Amino acid sequence: MQKTLMEMLIEAGYPKEEMYHPSYGSDLYVYVIPLTTKVIEEWCKIHNYRMAWHCPTFKDQITGKMMYDCAFQWYEN
Repeated sequence: MQKTLMEMLIEAGYPKEEMYHPSYGSDLYVYVIPLTTKVIEEWCKIHNYRMAWHCPTFKDQITGKMMYDCAFQWYEN
């Protein structure tokens, strides 16, 4: 069975406490750092997804840091 993107990120060492989602939906927000980029690239390759389409970036208005917005990848555990 394929791992979810959240599972892959956690296994790679990205802290769950730094995973966010909007109150209105199921997108997964994580900071753009080398670790998340590597995992998301791998996840996209496994599923034949385009990173720019499935996990575009945006600037977080609170921290000013760049984040990935991965569509429909937030799962409650």
